[in-house]
Amino acid sequence: MPRTLLARGANSLLVYPQGERIVIEAARSLRSASHEVDLFVAVVDESQKVASNDHLLYYNQPSILSGSASYEGTTSAGDRTTQRANLDLSRLAAPGQSVLIAVATENGAPLRQTPDLALAVSTPAGQRFEMPLEVEGSETSALAAEIYRRNGEWKVRSVWQGWNDGLPALLEHFGVDLADEGESGQAVALESTGTPVPDAAHPSSHRLELDRLEHAIEERRQQLAALERQIVETRETVFLQDVGIYEFAHPLDSAVQYKERLDALKAQYKELAKGRAVTGATNWAVNGSLTEGARMVREQCKLMLRAYNAEADNCVRTVRAFNLEPVSERLEKAKGAIERLGKSMAISITPEYHALRLEELRLAADYQVKVAEEKERLRAEREERREQERAEKELAEARAAFERERDKLQAALEIAQRQGDEAAIAEMQGKLEEAEHQLKDIENRQANFRAGYVYVISNLGAFGDRIVKIGMTRRMEPTERIRELSGAGVPFLYDVHALFFSQDALGLESRLHREFEHRRVNRINQRREFFYATPHEVLEAVRQLAGETVLEFNEEAEAEEFRRSLAIAKGE
Repeated sequence: MPRTLLARGANSLLVYPQGERIVIEAARSLRSASHEVDLFVAVVDESQKVASNDHLLYYNQPSILSGSASYEGTTSAGDRTTQRANLDLSRLAAPGQSVLIAVATENGAPLRQTPDLALAVSTPAGQRFEMPLEVEGSETSALAAEIYRRNGEWKVRSVWQGWNDGLPALLEHFGVDLADEGESGQAVALESTGTPVPDAAHPSSHRLELDRLEHAIEERRQQLAALERQIVETRETVFLQDVGIYEFAHPLDSAVQYKERLDALKAQYKELAKGRAVTGATNWAVNGSLTEGARMVREQCKLMLRAYNAEADNCVRTVRAFNLEPVSERLEKAKGAIERLGKSMAISITPEYHALRLEELRLAADYQVKVAEEKERLRAEREERREQERAEKELAEARAAFERERDKLQAALEIAQRQGDEAAIAEMQGKLEEAEHQLKDIENRQANFRAGYVYVISNLGAFGDRIVKIGMTRRMEPTERIRELSGAGVPFLYDVHALFFSQDALGLESRLHREFEHRRVNRINQRREFFYATPHEVLEAVRQLAGETVLEFNEEAEAEEFRRSLAIAKGE
């Protein structure tokens, strides 16, 4: 939705389809102040006064003029809370009627304590006019904007006229009678802070005070819930990114494609920076000259854009998968700060340009992750090739050794046959058959690259007692591979819980990984074979999936080095 910033005194035409409703919002940060700021909408006549209580819309009177205007309540998203109302201008038929929009603090605190307070008016035609807070003294209430008819067309104007006496002064400006109205109970005595004071003589005063407190409690409850959701979401995001779970905004196939997309995006926003990246006031005058004023605004726009781009470039250089959200928020704050500094000239970074720079941040984060993924993939492929070469070398050496053993036994058998030693002949034949069987097994394993050992190991000191690694090796001696894994990358040696030999170890490993996929620790890098499971659960899965014979199984981790280290640390 196009956004137009209106400085105090500025006005603009409202494109207003007949019968549709405009939306009025008063938004602020939950972190900016501890007090509430309430929204008021008054339908006034030519004298700028309300004709009756039915012309004043606020939280305790959520519908006026037979539904012509409605108070929608307060919502929270992220760290922002927004009060919202809507209004059908076509139902304001009386001559000279206009709409005044005001804000007031509940506890008499100055409005300037909420520096990011902003009023916005949106139309169904897609317009959005924003009017940031422009009172800097001790004002506790303010007439923020006016919607009025001029030559048959509706216009909106930023006003920001404030009062130090809080809500009473504001209501008096609207023409609301603050005197006690007896049995009707329509009016309430007010202190200068704007806080209703119950009148013991009129129960309706107590009712209104109770309503106000209930409204304040509900607003704070909603704000607290929004903040808690934000904290949970932030913690969850950081946790998931820390363990490697990252969802790509642009799921491309390679880092090269990401680099190409980044270059194309840069060319796009550089082109936009030539004239559509920043906007400023068009009616600024210097010494009575609009030409000089326009030149000054252009120069200030360039300066503000340079500051914004410097911050954006720094964000791009520092963004990573784990800090994408805070870096994006940092750029949002930089944009807001620049616009606050330039609000006197209505200087604003355009939404289109800002969206491209945010897109660049997301793309840069994706690019960093993809580069890391490709490095990890290449590393894993090199490790797999080395492991395969070691296994092939071990099998070749074992085959050569068994062939030599077989030749020796064959020669010994021939000698025993020549000597007619029946006992020796029987012994040599048995050994020869065993050697032939072992040699044939080695030949089968060389021919069948899928045969090998599946292992289940853990590292109590490094990962705790609920994480296991499920892998496979074709080594002749599988414990050699496990000893290699217990290198400098982990503080303690791995413990072997289960060891299975299978003619299809690759298939068994894959089936086990699928069985525990929902418990995978790293769901991005599939080569990281760690799972949230116990050795017993993996053993049961192996028996159900393949019924393989277990060569070795240990339920508990020995973790000797870890336990001894704990004992030393405790001084035992």
